[in-house]
Amino acid sequence: MKIKYILIFIVFFSLYFLTNYYVGRKIFNGFNYIFKVTPLIFWIIFWFLSLAYIASMTLSKFLPSSITDFLYLIGSYWLSILMYSLLTFPIIGLINSILRKSNLISLNNNKIFIFETIIILIAFTTITLIGSFNARNSKVTSYNINLENKTLNNPINIVMVSDIHLGNIIKNSRLETLVNEINDLNPDIVLIAGDIVDSDINPFINNNMAKEFSKIKSKYGTFAALGNHDFLTRSEDEIVNLLNENSVTVLRDDKLLIDNTLYIIGRDDSSVSSFSNKDRASIEDITKDIDKSKPTIVIDHNPKNINESLDANIDLQVSGHTHKGQITPGDLVTNSLFEVDYGYLKKDNLNVVVSSGYGTWGPPIRIGSRSEIVKIQLN
Repeated sequence: MKIKYILIFIVFFSLYFLTNYYVGRKIFNGFNYIFKVTPLIFWIIFWFLSLAYIASMTLSKFLPSSITDFLYLIGSYWLSILMYSLLTFPIIGLINSILRKSNLISLNNNKIFIFETIIILIAFTTITLIGSFNARNSKVTSYNINLENKTLNNPINIVMVSDIHLGNIIKNSRLETLVNEINDLNPDIVLIAGDIVDSDINPFINNNMAKEFSKIKSKYGTFAALGNHDFLTRSEDEIVNLLNENSVTVLRDDKLLIDNTLYIIGRDDSSVSSFSNKDRASIEDITKDIDKSKPTIVIDHNPKNINESLDANIDLQVSGHTHKGQITPGDLVTNSLFEVDYGYLKKDNLNVVVSSGYGTWGPPIRIGSRSEIVKIQLN
């Protein structure tokens, strides 16, 4: 088993170094056409940027948090540059090849490369600025859902958020903003659909982030389910305890009757068995003794199992996980993987709402998606 993981490690890092070297050569050549670059200085800076993310993860136990946070931030931005470089440079190479063979323009190669380098720099800077704005400035998406064959005494105002990813980048100030934005919507119920913590529990504990959740104001309370990143910390019990101590009821394959009116059901993420000895309970087992005449809401981080909710006659499922791809063309991937990767889906009597999430994973930018809070009026 150890040999298997060692081989995976070697293959992954070999590919990572090769792709970075490919991108580095292209960037070096482009810069060199505009102003002469000292190779040694360029490659020192380049490898510092490209290895910063890995360094932040592997050296966190040995370096001060301020340094690892800095490495994590610049390394995360580098991942987005790397992705778009791998998409862009082959296309540019093909265009250059066609131009050279067709003689369509009279510019010499140096001028072409200078022009292309300037365009790429402007494009990448624009993407980073717009993406950072989209990631840090949330929008409120509203849905008005009418339940069929179920009754409520009064409409219920639900505020849902997912994928906060608290950690090295999403910190207390951003969480405080989230809490204020939630309170401004005057919720009856607040639902948190997983990935509360990024991948490392230490920033969550060291900065006492859980305390901010106690400031959420709602009529019936705040309820949460865990996502794959919460389990990835391998400290899910500690996360649950801290949240429970700060007015968040974490439902782990459990249910709760609210005001004798409707049920909130929280499911462990489908990845739970990969990170712990626990298997996820079936939704049939969770709901076997509930009053079927009352509305039921399921919090399930990953939207891939909506048919389980459908078969169990659930009225509303709220999910996240997909980030709506976070960075285009990632949305093409999520759209192909999930029946609904973002927005609203009505399937028989089941209503499904999938959020693009509040925070980010990896690069703190969003292209083709926005940081989001969801407001649902349940009638």
